[in-house]
Amino acid sequence: MQEIHLWEVVADTELQEIPRDQITVEERLEAWLTKDISVLDPNLLVIGRQVRTDFGGAIDILCLDSVGNTVVVEVKKGQTPREAAAQVLDYASWVKDLSHEDIRSIAGYHFGSSDSLTSAFQERFQIPLPDELNLEHRALIVAESTDGGTERIVRYLSSMKVPINVARIQHFKDRAGKSILARVYPMEPEVKSRSTSRRATRGTVEGLQSLADANGIGDLYALMRNGVRGVLTAQPYLNRVWYRLRRDDGGVRTVLIVDATHEDEISGMGFTVHATRLQDHLGIGLDELRSWLPSNANEEDVSGWPGSSEEEKEGARGLRGFFQSTDEVDKFVDALRSSVASSSTI
Repeated sequence: MQEIHLWEVVADTELQEIPRDQITVEERLEAWLTKDISVLDPNLLVIGRQVRTDFGGAIDILCLDSVGNTVVVEVKKGQTPREAAAQVLDYASWVKDLSHEDIRSIAGYHFGSSDSLTSAFQERFQIPLPDELNLEHRALIVAESTDGGTERIVRYLSSMKVPINVARIQHFKDRAGKSILARVYPMEPEVKSRSTSRRATRGTVEGLQSLADANGIGDLYALMRNGVRGVLTAQPYLNRVWYRLRRDDGGVRTVLIVDATHEDEISGMGFTVHATRLQDHLGIGLDELRSWLPSNANEEDVSGWPGSSEEEKEGARGLRGFFQSTDEVDKFVDALRSSVASSSTI
């Protein structure tokens, strides 16, 4: 387990260790983080504190990151008990179903106005609030120290692609009584802090190309990325790209998700298509859509997709499978582009 030590330089050749000072109450650490969440990650915006869930209990701090995804932060004083992982996962299971309207409501209560989230997001990240929020979510446990059980559980869950991490924040006081905080991640955060400019956000799509290359699906990934350019807009997050279709009213809806990794050596490039949205916006029936896709595509319930309106949740269907050849990607892209072109001329 990593130990945090700090030293003060008191003379050119003399160092004096700064002693740790236990954070006396959990609420004190929570207040510090709410005031300046960049202590954890500069890529976060606090949108709620002590947010009550439908399952009981309250999320200490709820955040959005710069691409509009939610982050649950659970703060523990002293050493984390093993139960902390279960608690934060319970909160995350509630957060994953929050709609755009739900998030605006939570943020409105926090900021004092229902319109404040738009301006707060713009001020924090210097980019507009995305049309779709909470496409992905992750959880973070924060404590002064962590026991071996907690770290083992978090490492295991992370290895199974569950987006969870733990951070340690410790309090020190120097000789003059000045408070100092130090933060360390026992595991490197999966989503690292990055520039929040528009250029950097788009750049991560290209950044996932190297991941796809390493997984042996780089040609499929590149063909899809280049093929839908100008038809769908891309929003990367973690190991996926969420492809969005712009509606006539100017809004955008995700209609396709593509993975830059694969499940095994023969699976190919995973995809999920939101058939109901394509039906609504382009008039493409489920059977027609199925004819565009590989024969391994299976029907799937997509009513739980983050950001779905109540109307979209009603009986929403999708198709999930794997592209295993460039011919399969070409066939899908050509059909999609043709359908978009036809709809725009009507």
